[in-house]
Amino acid sequence: MLLSSLDETIIQHGAEFNLGLHKYQGSVFSPNGHKYIREFDCERIPKTTYRVGGIVLTKEKIFVYHENRILIRYTLVEAHSPIKLLLKPYLAFRSVRQYTKENSNANRDYQPIENGIKTCMYSGYPELFMQLNKKNEFQFAPNWYKNFEYPKEQERGYEAHEDLYVPGYFKIDMKPGDSIVFSAGITEVVVPRQLKQIFEKGILDRTPRNSFFNCLKNSAHQFHNKQNGEHYILAGYPWFKCRARDMFISLPGLTLAVNETHEFESVMDTAQAAMRSFMKGEMGRYKVCESEHPDVLLWAIW
Repeated sequence: MLLSSLDETIIQHGAEFNLGLHKYQGSVFSPNGHKYIREFDCERIPKTTYRVGGIVLTKEKIFVYHENRILIRYTLVEAHSPIKLLLKPYLAFRSVRQYTKENSNANRDYQPIENGIKTCMYSGYPELFMQLNKKNEFQFAPNWYKNFEYPKEQERGYEAHEDLYVPGYFKIDMKPGDSIVFSAGITEVVVPRQLKQIFEKGILDRTPRNSFFNCLKNSAHQFHNKQNGEHYILAGYPWFKCRARDMFISLPGLTLAVNETHEFESVMDTAQAAMRSFMKGEMGRYKVCESEHPDVLLWAIW
């Protein structure tokens, strides 16, 4: 995980209003941005509406299909006067099985790119490209924020505290009716001004959550993982990988049951190659775990 969170701050007439919310060790919550939330909707994509006095701002989020990229769109619906929007990224650069702690090995360098920056905290990790669809100002203000607390991990009895690194913040002017799109991914968006069109296309590709069947279909899509021309089925979130038995058991329900034969065949092409590679003792290329169980091939042909 490279980007842990993106916090927003509205500035109008010199007054700052922080929309973020985090829990820190000792049941400390800061900032208290939840008090500005007026509406939440997720029928098609997650959409949060904030009201700060006469300002109404919406925030919408999507992940780009089969790409390591998140897009966040902010729309200034109402305002008596122009505002400035500050976007502060909290970086982790870690495995989903570990937590980050403040350390002297973190690389604070960054390079400007079109409408944003790229950075990489540690060698061996991919670069993180953060861009907006419009010109903006990035203010370098490196700092560590300590002791974030994760209640769900506490319930499981796991380590539940983390430090996150903030390289600075993006500042952009907005007037009523404006929309800006923030992108974070492991590749650069060559033409950032097209982010708005990419976001709109992403919305059209979504299945609306207006029925139980469509909710199941949306959930099914979340387990597909395509990388380097290969197609896998993840066993679960947040930390499970592609496990052979789980992949074959779940594949018909995730694809054929929702009339996605092409997705079924795509996964099976990768699975067959992975099984043949495993039987030949050629380990390493395909990312299918636990292929050694004796019932795996039986599930493959059921």
